[in-house]
Amino acid sequence: MSHFAQYIKSMAIFSEDKQQEIHWLFDSLINSLAIAERNAQGQRHASAATSLRHAKNLMRFLNRTFQDLPDPQLVGHLNDFFDMLKRSIDHSMQLPLEEDLQEIRLLVCDLHKGWEKLLMPTTSAPAQGVTQGVGDLSKELLA
Repeated sequence: MSHFAQYIKSMAIFSEDKQQEIHWLFDSLINSLAIAERNAQGQRHASAATSLRHAKNLMRFLNRTFQDLPDPQLVGHLNDFFDMLKRSIDHSMQLPLEEDLQEIRLLVCDLHKGWEKLLMPTTSAPAQGVTQGVGDLSKELLA
């Protein structure tokens, strides 16, 4: 079996075990960030900080879930990404700015889309909700 075929097989096994959990964590994280963004827009900084603490916890769970990926290089890149997000959220908890929170939310949406595309060769059908589009979900949460 080729290296690529082994890689796809190991990703398929990982995604079968964790796909629902990861999808829920992404949705919940995006929702918390959207709520924080909406609170920052309304100058409700204490509420925004609470939503950001929740988002930070969800992000930590999501990152922990990715630690079991069969690709150590991908795990390292994800660790770097989540470290950057953690620093941004910590900064935003002190003074939540709508633009910063929107950027964080869009980065998470892009990661979610990328994750779903990475799994496409390993799944026969798109994950539930992905057909709606992550961007559409994010827009609905901000409405």
